[in-house]
Parts: sequence; C-alpha cells; structure tokens
Amino acid sequence: MIGLFILAGVLSSTTACGPTKVLIDGREMSPEDAAAYLLAEGRKAQEAGDLANAKSDYKEVYERFPESARAADALAELGAIYLDESGCKGALYYYERLARDYASSPRAGSAKEVMGRCQAEGDGKSGALVQLENQYLQSGNDAEKKEVASKAADAAMEAGEFGQAADWLLKVRSLERDDASKRAVEAEILELIDAKVTFQDVRSLLETAKSDFPAEALTYKLGRIQYHIRDLANAKSTLESLLSTWPSSSYLAGAKSMLELIEARSKVVPGKIGVLVPISGKLKAYGENALQAVKLASGQMNAAKPDTRFEFVVRDSKGDPAAAAQAVQDFVTVDGVVAVFGALFRVEAESAATKAQELGVPLLSLTAAEDITETGPFVFRNGLTSSAQMDALVEYAMDVLGMKRFSILYPKHPYGEAMLHLFWDRVEARRGEVSGVESYGANDTTFTGPVKRLVGRSRLDLRSDYRLAKRECEKQPDSYRKARCVRELDASIKPIVDFDGLFIPDYPRSLALITPALAAEDIVVERDERYIRRIERTLGRTVKPVTLLGASGWNSNELPEKAGRYVENAIFIDGFFADSESKEVRSFVDAFRREFKRTPGLPEAQFYDAARLMKEVVLKEMPTTREAMRQALRKVHDFPGVTGKTSLVESNEAKRKVSVLTIKEGRIIEAPPPSEQAPSVPATPAGAPPAG
Repeated sequence: MIGLFILAGVLSSTTACGPTKVLIDGREMSPEDAAAYLLAEGRKAQEAGDLANAKSDYKEVYERFPESARAADALAELGAIYLDESGCKGALYYYERLARDYASSPRAGSAKEVMGRCQAEGDGKSGALVQLENQYLQSGNDAEKKEVASKAADAAMEAGEFGQAADWLLKVRSLERDDASKRAVEAEILELIDAKVTFQDVRSLLETAKSDFPAEALTYKLGRIQYHIRDLANAKSTLESLLSTWPSSSYLAGAKSMLELIEARSKVVPGKIGVLVPISGKLKAYGENALQAVKLASGQMNAAKPDTRFEFVVRDSKGDPAAAAQAVQDFVTVDGVVAVFGALFRVEAESAATKAQELGVPLLSLTAAEDITETGPFVFRNGLTSSAQMDALVEYAMDVLGMKRFSILYPKHPYGEAMLHLFWDRVEARRGEVSGVESYGANDTTFTGPVKRLVGRSRLDLRSDYRLAKRECEKQPDSYRKARCVRELDASIKPIVDFDGLFIPDYPRSLALITPALAAEDIVVERDERYIRRIERTLGRTVKPVTLLGASGWNSNELPEKAGRYVENAIFIDGFFADSESKEVRSFVDAFRREFKRTPGLPEAQFYDAARLMKEVVLKEMPTTREAMRQALRKVHDFPGVTGKTSLVESNEAKRKVSVLTIKEGRIIEAPPPSEQAPSVPATPAGAPPAG
C-alpha cells in the first residue's frame, strides 16, 4: 500500500514558469480577462450581499494579477467594503496600497481623499496631540522636550494612534541620558512595533529611521506583513535585505523561517496528497476510522501493482489547533504535497485553514463549520453544514410535501438554538409561516409542559372556545355536576394543531421521550388510514396528521427502535445513508463491510469521497503547482460521491444533494423523490379555532 504513512525526508520538487493562460472556474483565459472576470464576480456577490465571497474575489484579483488594470479597482472595492464594516482602520491598508502601487489609476485620487478624511478624523479624535506638538516645538531644553514627548506618547496610545506613539517614544529615547531608562523606552517601542503599528505606520517610521534602532525591527515587521498578505516577492526582498544588513539580527530565526516557507510554496511533488486526521489524542478513533475509508478509496489495498502517479501522506492533527497548523506546514515544507484534505472537526479545521491559506496549499476541509471557506480562496469545504441541512429539509417539506405552516420545539442549548434560527429563516424566505415556538431544557426528561403550550392546552382560560364551553358548565344544577363538567371539558378540549410540520432539532435519546408526549396531546403523525380511523374513533373527531421534521441527529436506528410509531413518517436530513439504493453507495458500503467488518457512517463516507475526488483531480489534470490544483478543484462538477454528486464550479463550498430520509414501518428509508406537483396541505387546523 503506497503513501499511507508519515514521510520524514525532504522530497524532490517541480516548478513551473508563469502561464500565459490561467484557469478560472474551469475556463482558460488570459490573466487580464481572468482579473476582469473575478472583478465582475466580486461585484455580483457584493450586490447579492455575499460580502465574504466578494472580498475573496477582489483579493484574488490583486494578489494573483497585480499587473492588471483591474487590480486598482479590486483594491478600491475592498477599501469601500471595509470602510463600511469597520471604518478607517479596516480600510486604510487597501486605500494606501491603491494610492502607492497604482498612483496613475483614476481610482487613486478618491483613495487619497478617503485617506485624508480618515487622517483628519484621527487628528480630530486626538486634538491634544496637536497642542503637545506645539509645546514640544516651543520647549526650551531637552528635559522639557522629553517631558512633553512622553505626554504625547501617552496621549497617542490612548487615542489608538500607535504609529504616532512610537514616533514620540523615539523622541523620548533620543533625549534620554540614563541607559536603563533608554532600554525601557526601547522595549516599549519594540512592543508597539511587534503588536500594534499598522502597515502604513511601519513604512512611515522606516522612512524616518536614522539608525539600526528601530530600523531592524521595522524591516522585520514589514517583511512579516508582506508575507501574511501574500505579497511574497516583496516579503522575500525585505527579509533578504534584513539578513544582509543585520546578519546577526535577533530576528534571524523568524526571517529564515519565513524565507523557507516562501521557498517551499514553489516546491511541489505532483500527485502527493496530504491527509489531515487525528491519529492520537481524544479524537483518535475518528482518525483511525477515516483512514480505513482513505485506504479503501485509494484502490490499492489489494492491487498487484500500486499506481505511482499519486500518493496519500498522513499527518496527525491530534485534534488540536496548533498541531493541525503545524501538520499543514509540514505537508508543504517537508512533504511537498499538492493539496490536503481532512480537518473534520472545528477545533482542527480553523487553524488548518488559516495555515493552508497562508502557504497557498489547497485544503478540502470536511468540517461543518459554517464560515471556513471565508478564510480564503485556497480553502474548500465538502462537509455537511447545518445551513445545508436546513436548506434541504425546508425545500423538501414545502416544495415536495406542500407544507405551509410549522411549529418548532427545540432544546435550550447552542445547537438547538442555532438550528431554530436556521429553520425559521428558511421557512420565512419561502413565504411559509412559523405558528408556534416552544423550548425545553437541555437535560429535561419530561416534556408535558412545552408540548401543552405548543397546542394551546397549558392555559385553557386564554382560549375563547374553552371559556364558552365552561360557561355552559356553569348552567349545571349543582356544584358536583359543574365540577364534573369542567373536568370532562379539560380532558376533551381539542388541541390547536395549526401547523403541518413540527421541527425538533434533537437526538434519539431525547426524541424517544418527547414523541410520546406529543401523542399524549393528540399530535398525530400517522398517515396509514387504518391507524387514523382508529384514532378518530377513540377521540370522537377527525384529526389532522402532522409530519415530524429533524436534522442529521435523527438518522439512527436507535430512534425507531425506542420511539416506535411515534416517529412514523418523520422527515429528516443527513449527508450519507448507508442503506441507500444508489449504486455508488451500495458498492462502497459492501466493500467497507467486507474489508473492515462494520458499516461506515458519515465521517467515513466523507473521507472516502474526498480521497477519491482528490485522486481523480490529480490523475485527470496532473497539476504541477498548488495554484493549478486549486484551479483544477474549481472545475469539479457532479463528481459521483457516496455523499451525493459534488460540484465546486460555483464556489469553494461544495454543492451537493443531501439525503432526505423518512421512517416507514419502523425502518429508516430514503424519502420518495420529488413529484411533478406538490400535494396540497391545508393551512388551517382541523381542531379548535385559534385562541381569542
């Protein structure tokens, strides 16, 4: 079996010259056309309110195509977005870069105007600094100047003007005669440079630096900034200048490390793919299960002659953010991989994504973390998010089953509350209605109270039909008959079932206790005419069936085993269904059971699909650079995965059709596919009238 181990040696690399044509979203075009296309896509996303994708597209324009005439436009658009979002501090970097690097652009003038306004606002906020500057100029001796400069530094710090604070502290340092005091001032300046000053501040301070201190620290900070914004050519030049000017620099190790990372970005072993999984620590079992799926996907478990065109290299995330980031770095600097996949858990995915974007290596994350692809254009996701689940659930409920009105019963913990809002938003977006919402405690074991509130049986005195019937009881001839009439009324009052579907974002353990409480309040989930007639005879009235709705947590055989017919006909979502009739799924499940003597779940299916997808892209496109691999991933369309057909042509967020499941006769099965026309579901209750 090839590649399923951690490599230790530095491997050979290949490099490629800059292309005259580039691939953008699966299409070949000139760099200028590519920049124009990305700019247009960014503007479309911005108009649609999708600022994350807009920013990603604009950044790609100026990072990949700095020579294009569109780069200035992209910087201007980014400046405007960040100005709206976070004010001058967020926008200044983009306007400064536009004014500096594209001074001849028509957009540079407006950028300078914004910079001027921002500067004026800053000056207005720290007007005391103007007075102190005048005092400094009028001071008669060094002692007075030092005192004023020290006050000005404090005022600038308080105003958040850290560049000005550093400049004033440099004046204090130049006037300080005591060595110990001078060293204390220098330490304060270095702290500001390291953690506080902006890109503009660094450049400004460097222009006025008259000695090694603080020029050395400023040069290192400039190189760090250039590296982190992926201005790699300038970062390399700046860091090399640092090492040649100050060969014994205290920043030697950091500068060399960044230069090695810059160099490593161009070293790629085509066909080598990183697999990021926890193979130690608390999440070890998940990693071991995932690797079984990867081994199966490689197609080389029983191969007589391994395919040497690709190789999977495994590194341990340990289920830890720092370890995951280091693993991604080692994939690039030691193994030379062309891409990485894995990062199933949020705890590892976010740091892995940040490092992958920093190093320019494509990462196909399998996490459900909603915002992971906003990290940058090198971060992809093929995980099942809560948003995707709710999109599919509400679409099926409303478009296929014809539901219009819903109620929600949710647990008071972060997951339940998040799903509540996601579901509600999607119902309203489709012009549906949420008629009732009730909650219960995360550790509750009885649910009579919230269920009664949901159907209007907790405060009967608030219902007009109950008050009217109770007045009839008062007409009874004696107190005994009156009391008996009220008791019978309390027991027989109809529930207000004014909803077609009831959404419960929970898991089998709680659902097995909740669903009998629903039945006790006459919320009927049966669709079988035999059961409905029996229920109607018992209640002495007609009933309106309700469909229970859930998320992926419902997909467990434990649920119908424990809840029985109380969950019959429920509809829920998952990213993988092992008993699917799909040819791809059957083949995968049978092979997995044969090799590993167990049934695979969603994590194994996700790793299986990711490994096969990466292998197919590598063998089909043969990318020799990580950028080419990134572009090749964006060409993936309707990849036949066991978790559904997968596409990445629209965005770094995989689009695929998730499994819609239901329960019939105590078995979880796939829900019927959409019919040409959704059935009509009455929107009004078949019980008592609304409370009044």
